[in-house]
Amino acid sequence: MNDEIIPFRSMFMIPYLQLDVNDWSNKKKKLLELMSKCDFTNQSSILKSSFYDESSKNNNELIELIFEDELIQMKKSFGCNYYSIKYSWFQEQTKNMFHPLHDHGEGNISMSSICYIEYDSSEHSPTQFISPFVDSFTFSHLDFMPQVNEGTIIFFPANVLHQTLPSPSDKPRKIISFNMELG
Repeated sequence: MNDEIIPFRSMFMIPYLQLDVNDWSNKKKKLLELMSKCDFTNQSSILKSSFYDESSKNNNELIELIFEDELIQMKKSFGCNYYSIKYSWFQEQTKNMFHPLHDHGEGNISMSSICYIEYDSSEHSPTQFISPFVDSFTFSHLDFMPQVNEGTIIFFPANVLHQTLPSPSDKPRKIISFNMELG
C-alpha cells in the first residue's frame, strides 16, 4: 500500500464575500446620519434596532447608492445578473446586549449583509455564523467568526444562522444590515 496521503475534498461550501468599504470615512458619515433619523423606540433590553421602523425601510435606495461599489463587486463575485435591496435596518449594542441566533431566509431573500459602522475589535466581537451541518468527524456544530474592522462589509447567504454574543463593552457597536433578492 502506498504511504502517500491523498487529500480529501469537500462536497459542500458556504460562500461569503468580505470587503473593506471604499471611501469609508464619507460613507460612515452618511450612514450615521441615516441612523440618527431612525426610530429605535420599539426596543427590547437585548438589542436596539430600527428593524420595526417603517420609515427607515425607505432608505433602501440611499443604502444602494452608499454601497454602490461594494454591491457591484458582490454582483460580480456571486455571478448575479441583478440584485434588489428589500429590507435595511440599523442596530446598536452596548454592554450585555446581544442578538440571538437567527437567519434572514424568507420569501425571495437570498443574500444578506452586515456592515460594521462603529466597531472596536479590542472591545467588540464580530458576528458569529453557525454552519447548517455538523462536523463530519466530531459531530459538533461549526462556527465562524470573521476578522472584521470598522468599515468591513460581509455578504452571506440569508439562510445561514448567525448571532452576536453579549457585548462586554459600554462602547456602542453599530451596524447596518440589509437583505436582497438576487437573480
